Amino acid sequence: AAYAVPDVVTARPAIEISKLYVLPGHHGAGVSAALMDAIVERAAERRRAGLWLGVNQENTRARRFYQKHGFEVVGTRTFVVGSQTHDDFLMQRVL
Repeated sequence: AAYAVPDVVTARPAIEISKLYVLPGHHGAGVSAALMDAIVERAAERRRAGLWLGVNQENTRARRFYQKHGFEVVGTRTFVVGSQTHDDFLMQRVL
């Protein structure tokens, strides 16, 4: 079942990570980890209780990265872009 974000993201106030992309030639070089560290630092400075994001259910590499950085799956969401339906896991990290 798909959930509304407020129903499953319990850390409030929270910051959404909308996009976090690193060019393929830089995968594994620590760039993603540095970006995530900076995001967490900014969120803590702003006294946020957590972070949340949506990640494609089929993107195993991204899901593993987020789990390594303290995120856990708290629900799912389905959305339509044009004629395509997309399924995301909703993930949350409590700070």
